[in-house]
Amino acid sequence: MALHPVPAARSLPPDDVLAPAAIADPHRFFRRLREHDPVFYSQRHQVWILTGHEVVDRAFKDKQLSSARAMASFRHKLAERHAGLMQHALSLLDGWMLLNDPPDHTRLRDPVRRSFTPAFAASLIPRIEARVDALLDSLQEGADLVTEFAQPLTALVICDLLGVADSEREFLRQWTRDYGQLIYGASSHQAGYAESVGRAGDEFYARFSQVIAEKRVNPGPDLISHLLATSSREDWTESELLGTCSMLLFAGHDTTSALIASSTRALLLDEEARADFRNQPTLTESAVEEFLRFDGPSKTFVRTAKETHERGGHVVEAGQTLWLSVLGANQDPAVFDAPEELRLARDPNPHLGFGAGIHFCVGASLARAEARTALPRLFERFPRLRPASLDFAWSPTLVDRSLLRLPVVWR
Repeated sequence: MALHPVPAARSLPPDDVLAPAAIADPHRFFRRLREHDPVFYSQRHQVWILTGHEVVDRAFKDKQLSSARAMASFRHKLAERHAGLMQHALSLLDGWMLLNDPPDHTRLRDPVRRSFTPAFAASLIPRIEARVDALLDSLQEGADLVTEFAQPLTALVICDLLGVADSEREFLRQWTRDYGQLIYGASSHQAGYAESVGRAGDEFYARFSQVIAEKRVNPGPDLISHLLATSSREDWTESELLGTCSMLLFAGHDTTSALIASSTRALLLDEEARADFRNQPTLTESAVEEFLRFDGPSKTFVRTAKETHERGGHVVEAGQTLWLSVLGANQDPAVFDAPEELRLARDPNPHLGFGAGIHFCVGASLARAEARTALPRLFERFPRLRPASLDFAWSPTLVDRSLLRLPVVWR
């Protein structure tokens, strides 16, 4: 196959993923890149941006691409730049399976997979229902559904999942915000970055080292106790165990709350879809899959090329970075009919909202259970729910697609 050179700069569409317009409407941004070239080289970021469904799906499953190498380089730079401030924060990443390649990825994932079964997630549904109803009871006119419903809900469910006290909810919310600067690609040069990320790492280590010590003595039916029983056979280090807990807390809290909030916004802006969702309960499962496709919580995944190879008609050099745009892939018209439309009964729906291949999200069953429970109850309780403002603010980061606030009224 003849390889195509990177097009001249003047012919390229805007390629700054962190530009205000791209943060506000990443779907339009990625669509323009995909229409130009689904394997696109960004001069601005010096990375390859993949936006087509086929190329992103293949990249997720491609052994030529590494999840670990980009983070390893980033960790090394942070350790050099902020020596002593971020030791615990960086060591937590040892247990993040999605930032590792096999065989470490397999060794870290298998105990979680064996413990975190769909049946285990289903056993939490009565508790999820109770959490949802209690939070809905507490909402007042003008409530912010991000900070007063979606985030508290997922924090409490994660507390239930891991067997930690409800009193940790506020800590988890602040910790997720601070530690998220490291995970979501906030600028490491911004004021206070190292201090807040480092503090988050230190506090997590202190709190969850104690939680783990207690569960070694008094195990329960929670996920941490399950992991303690299974991970011991895999010879996990303490950093890997703590890191895995931090990954489950972060992903289970932050990305699921973002899914619930963005799904609510999508329904609030589409009267016909909202009526169908309220009046046809049988649509709930397919609707949640469509929310994941339409405006899911993950924007990009980062990979590094292990070796020089051809991809989409271009030469990708060893060591180059690739950004796998899930949002772009999930609105590819080559795969999805009328991709910019919200179709609650869409079938088939091969979205990549949970990734693919060996890195498919282990918590997908819990995220689905929470969304399938929270969203119908929210719109049943408040049939006249509507946004208090159409001025939506989004997290200004590379990796996540999450609302910062969603104030609503219903009278």
